[in-house]
Amino acid sequence: MSTLTESKLALIDRWRSEGVAEELLNAFEKVPREEFVPEGFKEQSYIDHPLHIGHEQTISQPTTVINMLSLLEVSAKMKVLEIGSGSGYVCALLSALGCEVIGVELVPELAIRAGKALEKVGLSENVSIHAADGSRGWEDSAPYARILVSAACPDVPRHIFPQLKDGGVLVAPVGHVEQRMIVCRKKDEDQITEEDHGAYVFVPMRGK
Repeated sequence: MSTLTESKLALIDRWRSEGVAEELLNAFEKVPREEFVPEGFKEQSYIDHPLHIGHEQTISQPTTVINMLSLLEVSAKMKVLEIGSGSGYVCALLSALGCEVIGVELVPELAIRAGKALEKVGLSENVSIHAADGSRGWEDSAPYARILVSAACPDVPRHIFPQLKDGGVLVAPVGHVEQRMIVCRKKDEDQITEEDHGAYVFVPMRGK
């Protein structure tokens, strides 16, 4: 068994002991994270920390990704928007979970690389990656059952709530130096609740 495989299985065993849903563990096992990190970092793919992917961006540590997807509460056939798609790895996991995925990434080079990686691992069919400013969401494919923001927002992105379906969930790290992971649940346009799920650190969102 390779070192990468051993490290990957160790993460899965730990998360299973912590109660992470089996469908998330299956998706993590299916998607080769090493295909979404730069060549010089592949041997670190399953070490539980973020990795640089260029352009002052990172691929989040595996546990952060799993926690965010757990909070997002996705199921197959849901339409999901990810803002700040970076490497495309989270889009790949969402695709493996059976979602229809729209990813928006500000850096064109990263968007192109993400698209190629998704094709390489065979998970591009139900994913669309757009090289654009996602700070205002992506109205063209709205509304969404779920919205995931994968970059630090200065405030809860309430301006994106109209793109979220009634009954939908938005997950975003909110704050400046340190972020709080905020889960927003939309009952309707007038009833949106917010939950704080702890401290994280993300690169800041760029755009308008």
